[in-house]
Amino acid sequence: MIADKIDKTGLYTNLSQRLAKGLAVLEDPSLAKKQDGRYEVDGNEIFYMIQRYTTKKKSDARFEAHRNYIDIQAILQGSETIGWAPTDQLEVTQPYKPDVMFLKSPEQFSELYLPAGTFAVFNPSDAHMPCYHASPSEVTKVVVKVRVDG
Repeated sequence: MIADKIDKTGLYTNLSQRLAKGLAVLEDPSLAKKQDGRYEVDGNEIFYMIQRYTTKKKSDARFEAHRNYIDIQAILQGSETIGWAPTDQLEVTQPYKPDVMFLKSPEQFSELYLPAGTFAVFNPSDAHMPCYHASPSEVTKVVVKVRVDG
């Protein structure tokens, strides 16, 4: 897992060409003005979704993981908290359908606070529980999906 400010994406572009292309999406100043929905960058290899929602209670959120895609989650407006835990330490509650599986929340896990202007990268080994906050927050988020190399 990586977390940083959106203006620091250049620090991570050497990790892979696909990841660099996915991170480049975050440099588009018009992202927050786009309508909710899916936008293709490179077909099913790299695409992103604009999402607007009100954060939920932690008790209503659930852990998820992906096997074919890396998630880049960036907060454009508002703020949210995302839980994190290693996938291999969690119990599966719903197997992959088609690329998302859900996992039982552990008693203890790390929490990452993401205010506007920040992003996090979740690899397939990173279970993450997005979209919650201590108090409701209106969020505009972009989730970039980058197919795993190989």
